[in-house]
Amino acid sequence: MTTAISISTEARHDGLVLGISAETAGNRLVDLGKEQGEFIRERITEHGAVVLSGFDWQEWPELDTFVNAVVGRPLDYTERSSPRTELHPGVFTATDHPATEEIFLHTEQSYNLNVPRYLFFFCRQESPDGGASLLADCRALYGALPQETAERFEREGYLLVRNFRPGLGLSWQEAFGTSDPDEVQAYCDANNIELEWLERNHLRTRQLRWAVATHPETGVRSWFNHMTFFHARTLREDVADFLLEEYGPWGMPTNTFYADGSEIPDEVVRQLQAAYRAQQIDVNVHTGEVLIVDNISVAHGRAPFVPPRDLFVSMAGAHAWSELRPVERVSAPAVALPTAPQ
Repeated sequence: MTTAISISTEARHDGLVLGISAETAGNRLVDLGKEQGEFIRERITEHGAVVLSGFDWQEWPELDTFVNAVVGRPLDYTERSSPRTELHPGVFTATDHPATEEIFLHTEQSYNLNVPRYLFFFCRQESPDGGASLLADCRALYGALPQETAERFEREGYLLVRNFRPGLGLSWQEAFGTSDPDEVQAYCDANNIELEWLERNHLRTRQLRWAVATHPETGVRSWFNHMTFFHARTLREDVADFLLEEYGPWGMPTNTFYADGSEIPDEVVRQLQAAYRAQQIDVNVHTGEVLIVDNISVAHGRAPFVPPRDLFVSMAGAHAWSELRPVERVSAPAVALPTAPQ
C-alpha cells in the first residue's frame, strides 16, 4: 500500500519561482509526477517556474516517465541552434557551450512555428562554482519596454537570418537532422522558411517570426522571441567584430533584423539586453533538483561555471504560434521576406 507524498511549498524571487520540497526522505520523482502532476502543472502556470527538491531519480527513463505524468510526451529537438546529445527519447544534454561563457537569456525555440510550453532541467551534478540558471519574467519585461520599441516588434515581428557553413557553428545537417537537401527543403517549405544555397555547402535561411506571444492559459502577453539572443551584438564584442568584418551582417551564423530587413540599431539591441538584465534572477539548482519553466512566460540562460556540471533537459507541451496570436491566428507575419542587400 502506498501513501501520499507529503510536500511543502515556498515562494521565492517575489513569486516567480515556487519551491516544492519533499518533507520526508525516500520519495521517488516518478511517484511525485503520478500523485501531484496536476498540482505541479498549475503552479508552473501560476508562478512561471518551480524547483523540486528532495525527490529521488536515477535513470533517464524515469525522467521521461515523470515528464509524461506532469505535462505529456517529451518533444524532439528540431531546427537546432546549439549542439546537444540525445540520451533517451526526449531527454537531452544541456547546451554544449563553453563553461567560461554565459548563455544569454532566451525563450527556447521561439523561432520555430511550434514551440515548447514546458522546459525541464534535471541536475545530476551541480557545479562547484557558478552555473546558476538565469531566469527572467518575460511578462514584466514586455511591460517595461519603451512603447515605440514594443509596438513595432509586436506589429511587425522580426527577421532571423542563419548561415550554415562548414566549420562555423552547426552544419545544416546537424541543424535539420538530415543530410538530404530535399528533406531540408521540405521542412523549410512546411515551416515558413526561405532557403538559398549560396555555395555547395553554404545554406542561408530567412524566416519572419512574431516577437510577442499571448499565453494560451492566462491570456497575458510576453516578450517571446530569439531576437536579442541571436543578434550579432549579443555575442562577445571581439567575436562579433570579427564575424561582422569577415562576413557582414547577412553572413553571420545567426543575426536578426527588423521585419523589412533593415538593421536593428545597436542602441535598440542594448536597450533590449538591459531589459532582460533588469528582470534577471539567479537560481542555483542543486544536485538532484529539478527546475521546470513555463517557456512562454519565463526566459532562461546560464551563468559561467567551473566544471563538472551535469544537467539534462526535456521539452514538452507544443503550441503552434497561431495559438499564441489570438487576433491574427497565423503562425508568422504575412509579409514578403526581404532579401540581402546587394
